[in-house]
This record gives sequence, structure tokens and C-alpha cells, in this order.
Amino acid sequence: MLHASRATPVEYSPRSPRCRLHVAVYSRLSGLDHPYFRLLHRALARRGVATSGSVQIGVSWLRANRGLIDAVHFHWPETIWRDRRPGAHHVVSRALHGCRELLRIARFLREARRLGITRIWTIHNLEPHEGASLWDRLGYRLIGRSADIVVSHSVWSLQEAKRAHRIGRGKSIILPMGTMHEAYPPPRPRDTVLAELGLDPALPMVSCLGRLREYKGLHVACAAAKRLSGRVQLVVAGPPQPGFDVAVLREVLGRVPSALFLPRHLNDQEFADLMCASDAVLLPYRDVTGSAVLLTAIGFGRAIIASDLPYFREVFAAEPEAAALVAGTDPAAWAAAIDGVLSRPLATRQRAALRLADRYSWDHVVAPLVAALEAARG
Repeated sequence: MLHASRATPVEYSPRSPRCRLHVAVYSRLSGLDHPYFRLLHRALARRGVATSGSVQIGVSWLRANRGLIDAVHFHWPETIWRDRRPGAHHVVSRALHGCRELLRIARFLREARRLGITRIWTIHNLEPHEGASLWDRLGYRLIGRSADIVVSHSVWSLQEAKRAHRIGRGKSIILPMGTMHEAYPPPRPRDTVLAELGLDPALPMVSCLGRLREYKGLHVACAAAKRLSGRVQLVVAGPPQPGFDVAVLREVLGRVPSALFLPRHLNDQEFADLMCASDAVLLPYRDVTGSAVLLTAIGFGRAIIASDLPYFREVFAAEPEAAALVAGTDPAAWAAAIDGVLSRPLATRQRAALRLADRYSWDHVVAPLVAALEAARG
């Protein structure tokens, strides 16, 4: 996912007469102010589904909100059972915390069912990118077997989720991420942005944007750009995930001609400027079940060069001119793909990306969730 700005968490308000269904949301993201949530919830509201947070995991909270909410919606539920307390590193301490929290959420899910509150789980990742614990797998299985509606971002990820988490009898639906560009301000002129960064507006620029994480294959992007010997500029920008080795990546980028490294949070204007200054966006990921960077890029008409993974194949099947998919991590193959995409006329790849973006408009992608909620509420 992209960066999230800070916001005060929204408390649940009484039932609105303008909305026929009301959903309370649990998420790890403070304030639910990430572009994904802002656009998803705006599209749901246009269809008569109000959303609010934050869910408190406890039967007393459910009972207090009975009659005010129709459903609870879980995103990234691993934060419920993971022990984040300072000094909570001992295996026994983590095990006791995990057991206690899994029992608490099991009671919560049972009480929601008893009260007639629909339980929804969106599976953003089959497992956490930095590794799953036993408690993660047990927690996912618990929620997967209890949920009335299970949401996945693609056909492939739904099939994998059913295999990995033993999804129960709840309704399984595909709700792709929608395009994210509407959450950002209009970008400034490309020449102005590149000149301010000390880059050459006359040279093509490719980018890797978003949180810096190991699974994103950033070293592959660096090696590919190095092979192009200065014919293409590379920008890598975004805040590092805890534990990510910024010093090593900085050293690698130092050997790449015409490269810029910005290992920090980007505000919305900076993100939009860099995205739209890019001639192509690089996604050399090792695995993926959904990509907010991809959905932002195509919304702005940017071409994609990505790993040949099932999710990417599914997204670009309808518009192959909007992307190039690369098998493996060979820098020569990635460099050739960059050359190939940049050799296509700019208007051709922009039109393909925008046509694809139309398929992922939020008003279109939320329809299955609205239908499933209406069916669940009878």
C-alpha cells in the first residue's frame, strides 16, 4: 500500500437516514485515512453504505452498537493478536498474548453472529510480507472460517486464500483495488519536477515509489537501470519499512548513473509529481496480491514494468500495451523490458493505461461487495 497521512480516528456515529447499510471498520491504519479507504468508502457511500471506525474487539462493544451497525469489516487483522508492547520479545510472552487475543476475537466473531451482525474480511495479503507466525496463520484461519463475506483482490488470490486459510461457507467475492489517482492533487509539470530534483527533463525517467520493503525487488530495478548506462534515469522514493537496510540500497544506487534516492515519506503533491514525471513505473516484486502503486500509476496514465506474477498477469490481460511483464530477476531482461516499453509511442501506452484504469473505477469495483452485503442483510 501507499503511505497514509495521520488523522484522528473517527468514532461511530448514529445511523444515517441517507444510508441503508452501516459498516464498522477494523484496520491497522490510524484514522482510516489511506487513499484506499477514502476512495473505497466514498464509493460505498454513493451506493448507500455508510462506513465508520474504529472497531473495538470486545463483546461489550458489539452489544453497545447493536442496532447501529449492520456489519464489521476486517482489514489486516494480524494487529489484533501480534504483541507490539515494548520488550515483548520472549517466545512465552508472545505465545500467551497470541492465545489470549485469538480467544478474544473468537468470542467477538461468535457474538457478532449471535447479534446478526455480518462479518467481512478483506484479504490484502495471503501472509504478511515480512513473514507470518503461527499466530498469524491461526488467526487468518479463524476469521476465514467465521466470515460471512470474504473479499479478495483477484481471482488468483481468492483461489490461494481458499487453499491457505480454509475459507468457510461464507460468500467469497472479488473486489479489486480501484484506481487511486483521485486521492492526489493535480501533478505539476514534468520538466519543473525533474529540474527541481536535479534530473534531466530530456531523459526518460522510471521509478519505484511507495514504502521500501524487501519483497519489492528494488535491487533488480537498480541493476536494470545500471545496464542502461545513463539512457534512463531512476528514482526510488518512499519511507523505509522497519528493518529495511537503507544503507545497502543507497550504496547500490550510488553505482547507478542518473539515479535519485529519497528514503522518506512523500506528501501527496510529491507523490503525484513523481508518479506523473515517470515514463514507466517499475514493480519487480517477488510476490503480490494487490498493488496500490499499480492502481495509482494507471490512473495517471503511466505504463508498468512488473514481475511476471499471477496478479499482474490478471490485471494486464485486457490491456497488454499498458505493461511489460518480466520473468525472473535477470537485469538484462529487465533492461530490455524498459527499452521495449519506452520505445512504444507515449500516446499508445497512456491510452492503454487509462483504458485499464476505467475498468478499475471504484464505482464499478464495489458493486460485488454491495450486492453481497444486501444479500447477507436479507
